[in-house]
Amino acid sequence: MAAMTPPPTDLNLLHSLPGRLFLLSGGTLSILLLLQQVVALPAFLEMLRRVVALGLIGSMGWLLWVGVARNRRRFLWRVRRKLLLSYVLLGLTPVILVAAFALVGGVVLYTNVTQYVFREGFNDFVENIRQVAETTAGDVDRFPATVDDALSRRYESFKERFPSISFALVPIATGTQPPAASVTPAVARSLSAARAVGAWRHEAPPAVIPDWVKELRGFTGVLSYTTPGARNDEHLLIRSAVPAVGGRVMIVVDLPIDTDIVTQLDDGTGTRMGRINFRLPDAAAATPTTSGGAAGTEPGSSRDRSFSLFRRTVAFMDYVEDWQTGHYGRATIEIYAPLGRMYGRMLQPSGDVSAFATFLFLLTFGILFLIIQGSALLIGGLLARSITSAVHELFTGTERIRQGDFAHRIRIDTNDQLGDLADSFNRMSGSIEHLLHVQREKQRLDDELRIARDIQKSLLPTTLPALAGLTVADLCEPAREVGGDYYDFFELGGRRLGVLVADVSGKGTSAALYMAELKGLMLALSHAEPSPRKLLIDVNRRLVDQLDNRSFITMTYAVIDLDAGTLTCARAGHTPLIVVSGGKSDVIVPQGMVVGLRIPGAERRFEELLQDHTREIRPGDVVVLYTDGITEAMDAEGELFGDAALARVLAANHHLEVAGIRERVLREVRAFVGDAEPHDDMTMIVLKIGAPAA
Repeated sequence: MAAMTPPPTDLNLLHSLPGRLFLLSGGTLSILLLLQQVVALPAFLEMLRRVVALGLIGSMGWLLWVGVARNRRRFLWRVRRKLLLSYVLLGLTPVILVAAFALVGGVVLYTNVTQYVFREGFNDFVENIRQVAETTAGDVDRFPATVDDALSRRYESFKERFPSISFALVPIATGTQPPAASVTPAVARSLSAARAVGAWRHEAPPAVIPDWVKELRGFTGVLSYTTPGARNDEHLLIRSAVPAVGGRVMIVVDLPIDTDIVTQLDDGTGTRMGRINFRLPDAAAATPTTSGGAAGTEPGSSRDRSFSLFRRTVAFMDYVEDWQTGHYGRATIEIYAPLGRMYGRMLQPSGDVSAFATFLFLLTFGILFLIIQGSALLIGGLLARSITSAVHELFTGTERIRQGDFAHRIRIDTNDQLGDLADSFNRMSGSIEHLLHVQREKQRLDDELRIARDIQKSLLPTTLPALAGLTVADLCEPAREVGGDYYDFFELGGRRLGVLVADVSGKGTSAALYMAELKGLMLALSHAEPSPRKLLIDVNRRLVDQLDNRSFITMTYAVIDLDAGTLTCARAGHTPLIVVSGGKSDVIVPQGMVVGLRIPGAERRFEELLQDHTREIRPGDVVVLYTDGITEAMDAEGELFGDAALARVLAANHHLEVAGIRERVLREVRAFVGDAEPHDDMTMIVLKIGAPAA
């Protein structure tokens, strides 16, 4: 009963390739994590840490897979364990799916809420700058003679809140527009000069207003700029341009998105801007550039960056990348917003009481879930125990049957499906001996067919004859069983070639042995007898006493004389021979009867009926010999392909090379048969007469 014991567990997994990878990646990751607690990791070590973490996860999965594969049978050998595992899977799978759905939904909700909060907070700054620009424009409209004072007052009012805010007055070419009635010539000359108030550290004040802003009669939005003296260092600013004094000037207010603005946005919304990736609308025009963020550094420490789920997301923002042309681009802004901070802001009015109540509710729900899950596993274990006792009886019975004790019967006294299974098992054991006997007989027949197929393959020619002025292609596709189709070539000297196609009746080893005997006779007699008729008569005389009463052979033997330009053939009850000359097919059917027929007077009758057929052949002629597997191929309705259809296919494709003719015939036959199973071997020889060699 050794087979009843499962194989031992493989405990050497750590010495395998996934085990070594697990130890190496785990040790490296531990060193990097300890080093990260002390100092900030450089960029290349941070990248190495991520690669090692992926390697650790992959090695754990690989190690788990190898461990399960090697120890699966020992762990799952008992049916009780399988049942318990099935109960666990049925109970945990819905929980995992719900948890995964909740996780995905939480990520989507977190992303949408974070983006919404960030956009609302950012739009507040844009709206404030627009209001500042409109208020400044209103002051200039009321007091156009004191423009400098108006700009200075506004700057002094907002510089504490927005230290980097900048104001500019840019004149606009009025063209044919009449001057405003309240503007004197002196004021008009004063307004023709540009003015700027504020730091303007981000870039120089605009000298002119682009045409596209004039057409829109103002602009409020986000603009990109590059730090003076730096390359590929783009940043964002909020700009509002409002016309004043009847459209003669335009008030421009800039607010760069710097550290102060990022801090105010973080304090107001709980979302902090990080890296900004700029990209052009035409991806092929330029490569994306990355800014270090409005504050110049990525938010959060390296510890924060180690796990970004529910910590960071991205937001998309349209901006004007070229102030002169108004060409728009799209920036990707990294938003750092830990879930805890956002949750704390949402619960800020109610304090910590709501958070504690939520935690207590989740804890109670989790404990209740564990109790229900444990009860389900306990009940499942009791049910599994009641089932496995019957399974053990079945296993014991199968072991007795495996040892050859077919008289053993199992006893399960239950009126359920397991009891019916025991009755079926007892009835099955009584018929196993018969099935084994049938299997042994089938195996013997399969071995015989395999030997016969090997013999048949060894008898067929391995190379095609090479005669100047003659090309040859052959085809032999056996059916599922071993058939008796046989063909061969005999070089008779000079430019003469003998071609034989035969079909031995019957299947299996006997047909293959008769084929071997026929091959030996043809090799011995073909060089001594030039006449196909006399050769077949001699073959019939020698084989008639060797075949049994139920066997016979049909064959066609042809001799092609390229020097004389003749084809001589004799047919012993075989399928016709087709010659295509000048695009016309001739089906040649000389008289003759089968070889080896053992009935009184058959030998004399064979000699009387058999005749030679000789005809002239010319370059371009095609000669085809075949067996009945070609012409008697049947479709699903029982219709035969026929000699006439084969002759038509040959006539239509005689201009091709022999390999092409063969493939066309095979394709037509397969198309005719369709999905019907082949019932006989298909053998065919295609010969084409060509011009003699120089």
